[in-house]
Amino acid sequence: MSYLVRDIELADLDQLVAIEVELFGATAWNRDLFLDEISRIPGSRWYQVLEISDQIVGYIGMATMGTTADIQTIAVIPIQQRHGYGAMLLGLALTEARNRGITEVFLEVAVENEPAIKLYESFGFAQISIRPNYYGPGKNAYVMMRQVGEA
Repeated sequence: MSYLVRDIELADLDQLVAIEVELFGATAWNRDLFLDEISRIPGSRWYQVLEISDQIVGYIGMATMGTTADIQTIAVIPIQQRHGYGAMLLGLALTEARNRGITEVFLEVAVENEPAIKLYESFGFAQISIRPNYYGPGKNAYVMMRQVGEA
């Protein structure tokens, strides 16, 4: 099965929102939020989609500031989960961070999202704090961080 990883385009936004709603329900990003993110200062954002057979099956976004970065979003559609695509996207983001001279990468993850937490830990992310109600009332998030080595 062949795949393509490429920059997010405006034409992708409706598909991305549909995936968001399916995966994240009430906390899903809307079209305006995606548009705002990809329209930010050139070079301060990095957003990629993963296509299989011309269908978007996943995506990742990262914001950078100075020597730090934050994984803003990462998602893979349910039917394609547990095939290594999330790991591939995260690995690409960490390579991009290294290439940009980033030294620390942060992310937030729902405390009950055990598969994602295990993925992040497998890449060297460690929990550094908790954000209460980050995903809504009673829905906390771990803040995780990873050092990035030099290229």
